[in-house]
Amino acid sequence: MLHPKTRKSDGLRQWIVRLLLPVAAPALVLSACGGPAVPLGQIGNVTGALGGVASDEPRATLIAEDILSSGGTAADAATALYFTLAVTYPIAASLGGGGECIVYDVKANKLENLQFFNQSPAEGGNVAIPGNIRGMAALHARYGKLPWSQLLVPAEQLAAFGQPLSRAQHMAMVVNRDQLFLDYNIQSIFIDNDGNFVAEGTRLRQIRLASLLSALRSEGGAAFYSGNWARTFVEDARIAGGKVAVSDMLNYRPQWQEARSFRVDNNMVGVSTGRAGARYEELWTSLYQGRGVLGLNVSIPQIDVARAAGDVLASIRDSSPFISYGTSSFVTADNQGNAVACVVGLGFPFGSGQMGEITGIVMAENQVAEAREFAASPMIMANMANKDLYFAGAATGGAAATVAAVSTALNVLAQGQGLDTAIDAPRLFTMGADLPLLHETAMPAADVAALKTQFPVTVEVDRLASVNAIYCRDGKPFNCVSRHDPRGYGLSLVGN
Repeated sequence: MLHPKTRKSDGLRQWIVRLLLPVAAPALVLSACGGPAVPLGQIGNVTGALGGVASDEPRATLIAEDILSSGGTAADAATALYFTLAVTYPIAASLGGGGECIVYDVKANKLENLQFFNQSPAEGGNVAIPGNIRGMAALHARYGKLPWSQLLVPAEQLAAFGQPLSRAQHMAMVVNRDQLFLDYNIQSIFIDNDGNFVAEGTRLRQIRLASLLSALRSEGGAAFYSGNWARTFVEDARIAGGKVAVSDMLNYRPQWQEARSFRVDNNMVGVSTGRAGARYEELWTSLYQGRGVLGLNVSIPQIDVARAAGDVLASIRDSSPFISYGTSSFVTADNQGNAVACVVGLGFPFGSGQMGEITGIVMAENQVAEAREFAASPMIMANMANKDLYFAGAATGGAAATVAAVSTALNVLAQGQGLDTAIDAPRLFTMGADLPLLHETAMPAADVAALKTQFPVTVEVDRLASVNAIYCRDGKPFNCVSRHDPRGYGLSLVGN
């Protein structure tokens, strides 16, 4: 575990901390009036348990942890985390993308689904209307506590002064090398003089993106969808062959709605209201219903997982089961028991393969939902009567992510495994009894033999999907642990 009060800051991170101090200065008077020793908005404001954070990229996780330590809510941490991802992991989390979140707020005591998917312009074209900026602004407006400007400072500084290319971004590019078609603007940042992707650790600056983030920090997220910035993005889209109009930007709205919920004993599980949430609930119900009470170490054999996956996912056979790095997931929880679980993406690695000449945004291709990488639903489990948070999870990796997400949650909540063991457990995936079954190399031989009795064609693969999760034992924030998937290159932190 890391202890935010004692961890040393250096380099760029120290600059970010110093930049945050003026924002927090008005709160200094609190310490003289019996308030926290460290003012709200400054790292160290929260002592003891912070909650938890897990994401696909380490720098974003570190920034989110600083926000929690500064007294921010789970929504504040998720907002800062996302904008950092937009700089450090643009292959999937660019400002040009879209996505959705499941949110649990203790005070409101409800599970909500915030949707901010990419939308098609009225005239079509090959560039989609971005959703992530407005989505994160909506999340912060409803459930944030720290100033919006404070949450965007880290991302702005990383883009302006540069940051070492992470292993997560580097490997995502290398794995997809043969299917990427990138324009000059993207190549100028991520391709070296020899025509190769720049090496891990190379310091990259994104000046155009930094300028946009500076404007968003001072003017707010809605500013991107009106006035000069809307016209600027419309021009970027036009240069890329798109048909986005200013009216498309003005009319874009994220959608808040009650999450699709289903009961598990005395707890409620909240998932997306879309087809991903429906598949999640179907798979969970198929595997768990009638097996007993949570926490009694219920056994769920791999053959049962395979049968259920084949039945539930048969309707989405157009989706790839493999990790493509076109989407990214993250989860945050604070010390009050609030939580946010999100999946964002471009639908394909680097989206359209084009970056705005002016904004520096990697733009998403305008595709119907069925043509994009299938995005698994984020989920949160809470006991609404007691206002206890138990689990938050989000996964990526095509259709296989739904199986991975449900299996991980049930490994913990039904089979009594620790979160580490649950995420590490070998996975399988199939879209039907008449189709091949994929299983990870680590799958025990006995399980593989049992699977082959009903799935004649089995294929061994290195890995299936990637999960980020937070589990709070007994539903209490001070018992929360977080974990990122070792199949990826992210980071999870929980501070005590």
